[in-house]
Amino acid sequence: MQELRSTEILDKEIQADARRKVENILKNAEEECSKLEKSVDERLATAKKEKEVFYQKKLEKYKNDLNATVPLEKQRFEVSFVQDAIVSAINEYLAGLSEEKRLQLVLQNLTISIDKNMNAYVYGFNLENAKKALENKIGSNLVSCEKTDFGKMVTEEDIGLSHNEGIILESEDRTLRCRLTLVEVFQRILDKNRAELCAALFGDGGNQ
Repeated sequence: MQELRSTEILDKEIQADARRKVENILKNAEEECSKLEKSVDERLATAKKEKEVFYQKKLEKYKNDLNATVPLEKQRFEVSFVQDAIVSAINEYLAGLSEEKRLQLVLQNLTISIDKNMNAYVYGFNLENAKKALENKIGSNLVSCEKTDFGKMVTEEDIGLSHNEGIILESEDRTLRCRLTLVEVFQRILDKNRAELCAALFGDGGNQ
């Protein structure tokens, strides 16, 4: 009987010890889980804060870029609008001119004395009308007159004229070339008198 009691006591001690170990294991596991959860929460909070800072910086950069771009785009739009309005007014003016008057416009830029044999290359204008107007200007120094295309003989910017017309004079020895074109005429006017043209179209507030 003593032996059985000793065995029972030993079993209870073993069970009690096992319970303590299990309890310790569970307690440690709970602490580890708690630490892990806390660590995860901290990492999530840090990541969230980093992302918020990152996207806040991107948003600020976008706003700054937008604020810098809008005035520039507005200025470009205004310049383009004024340019289009001026060219439209020029085209209305050209529409009311005869070809003879338009020839006079381009030939008025022939301000140098011609003492060489010259070849003429005409675009836009009637070839015979251009030849006669040139003969009145340079006489027998005109040795040939032929058709060409806009921008073929010299590079010219298409500023939007409804009449792309002109004459290119070139000496036979190719040492002299004169550009007598409507683009040349009106480009000079735009360069020199843009402010006056803006004021005439839009009032003083339209100056560019």
